Amino acid sequence: MIELSGLYGVYRSNRPSVDRSLITSLVERWRPETHTFHFRTGEATITLQDVEVLYGLPVNGDPVVGDESIRTIGDWQNICQRLLGFIPRPQDFNRSSLKVTALNAHMLEQLQLPDLTTQEMIDQMARCYMFWMIADMMMADTSGNYLNLMYLPMLEDLNASQSNQNEIADFLPLLQIIAQRDIENNFLACLPRGPRATRWFAHFSWIDTTKHVLKVFRDAFDSMTEDQCIWEPYSDDLIESLPIWRVRAPIFCWDIVEVHLPDRVMRKFGLNQTIPTPNLFDATHFHHDRRGRPNTNWKLEHAQWLPLWNQRLQYVCDAPLVDILDNPW
Repeated sequence: MIELSGLYGVYRSNRPSVDRSLITSLVERWRPETHTFHFRTGEATITLQDVEVLYGLPVNGDPVVGDESIRTIGDWQNICQRLLGFIPRPQDFNRSSLKVTALNAHMLEQLQLPDLTTQEMIDQMARCYMFWMIADMMMADTSGNYLNLMYLPMLEDLNASQSNQNEIADFLPLLQIIAQRDIENNFLACLPRGPRATRWFAHFSWIDTTKHVLKVFRDAFDSMTEDQCIWEPYSDDLIESLPIWRVRAPIFCWDIVEVHLPDRVMRKFGLNQTIPTPNLFDATHFHHDRRGRPNTNWKLEHAQWLPLWNQRLQYVCDAPLVDILDNPW
């Protein structure tokens, strides 16, 4: 069921080890207006290509934006019982969020399903893993030890996931997308070989690595040279040059709408870097969030941006191929 959902790559990758010094040094070079890191060698960012290749998450399809209705704790208890197979206590909720410990305790009780397991029990346990991956690993927020329950109803019809998937790809804070994709026609060729993110289980130590040393990372980024920047990290046998990876269009996650800007990193696709076009948002864009917005229909809220994604193949960024003789990097 997890494979059919499109989340198997995230399941295999597990929770990454976070190096706070590395993250801090990157944040210092991050511009939220353009969603890019600024290095000596040029701008860099995480693209739809990275999300699809590293985690096997399909990124082409309809954005998941819907009507976020208010539910009581009793409503959420009923939903958890039906979809996850257990009823959390009232004290395990914080409005529309559920304590991580409550879900973990239930999953630990079901480490091995009994011999007479029904399909409904299998579906419920699969949802537990999917919900944990989505709300805790991929779409974590500042709520601490709570999981946002608004993602849970998306997992209700697992039979439908055999032909249409719900995928969530987490780029960076404020750059997120939820997409649906047909498995038979669009499943990424590299997925059976395993997501590339599973190769990043590095061993950290105080002696052999630079973990926790912020100055080392700052110096490394400040002294980076052109030959140290690998613009095309994926081999030809791993990827296909899909146009969807080069669309300049808004991407969505409920209340969040941000623009995918591949035109700022054209060298990543083996193309010459041209002058990018101006950003689409005004200065008030980053002041928008879900607070104080109960019962909001986000499809209506984002009506002006949705057509741009729906017609995304009309906005594929293109440029001449890089001339290796003139520009070896």
